[in-house]
Amino acid sequence: MSFVAQILQPGGGLLLIPFIRSVIMCLFMLTVTAFVAGVARVHMAILASLAGGLLLSISFFMSEYDKAMTASKEKSRSGAGSATPASERAKSD
Repeated sequence: MSFVAQILQPGGGLLLIPFIRSVIMCLFMLTVTAFVAGVARVHMAILASLAGGLLLSISFFMSEYDKAMTASKEKSRSGAGSATPASERAKSD
């Protein structure tokens, strides 16, 4: 399956997270460098803080996503051996 097809599948956008993170990191480094060099200091300070906020929000999203996926996997493992749900028992009666 091609990379484009994988991206277009539901949940495929998660494959782009490392690329997005590296692009925003480059933006952050570029704006901090421009700030230190004295080019449009106020603008570069604001852009650097926005880029830093984006990096933090992506990291937070990924940590919460990993927690949710881990909880979902553990729930499916523990629920696999349980009795049938009440709706299934009602259908069989």
